[in-house]
Amino acid sequence: MMSKGFIVTTAILSSIFTSNVTAQSGKLFSGKFSSEGDVTASGIMTMELSQTDAKIEGVSNYQSTTDDSDSGMLSVNGYVKNNIGYIRFRDQRGNAVADGNISIKDATTLYFKQTTATSLLPSVAYLYGKGSYPNTASVSKKSYTGSYSNEGDTTAKGIISFQMTQSGSKIEGTANYKTNNDQLDTGILSVNGYVKGDTAYIRFRDQKGQTIADGILFPSGSNTGFKQTTSSNILPIEAILYR
Repeated sequence: MMSKGFIVTTAILSSIFTSNVTAQSGKLFSGKFSSEGDVTASGIMTMELSQTDAKIEGVSNYQSTTDDSDSGMLSVNGYVKNNIGYIRFRDQRGNAVADGNISIKDATTLYFKQTTATSLLPSVAYLYGKGSYPNTASVSKKSYTGSYSNEGDTTAKGIISFQMTQSGSKIEGTANYKTNNDQLDTGILSVNGYVKGDTAYIRFRDQKGQTIADGILFPSGSNTGFKQTTSSNILPIEAILYR
């Protein structure tokens, strides 16, 4: 006959085990994620992951913008423990090429950290949900969708204009800057970035895809402010933009 103490101990252990399994049975890491828009990154890392209980699997790719290297399609497998995903990357031949972990940074962002030292993948990366991650629309209280220009600012040396679209934390569009003396016209520049809080972090590229400047957009009273965070002479250092 089993003692009451044994029964109680068994019940407690069963409860702990059930709680641990339940904690890992969500889908924290299911979805499509990309570092596109992170103006501090040296490349674009993408992941498409599926989590079932504590198991993670999926695919990943990394394309460097500094040396044009491409990891190709990598398989990803791993497990979740205490809300951290421990993952291994394998090439198309099944060879292990890197290890790392992923964690929840905020409501729309994963943080990846490589635990090996291969140049095939970045050491760290912020990965943003691509529509499948919850609460994406609540990232910012301000939407940057629309057309902006500093036209009418008599103190400005030229006119900078934006045509932007924001979807969740992702922002993209086009821009142009033309000086009043007609000595400079950038032509159409592509703009990509991400929004965190009420600030948009953006990168400008020319028609050849070359990065020419970085900057931020931010609320400025009833208008929108622009400030360049690099030192390119192709764009103004700052500007107040009107819709």
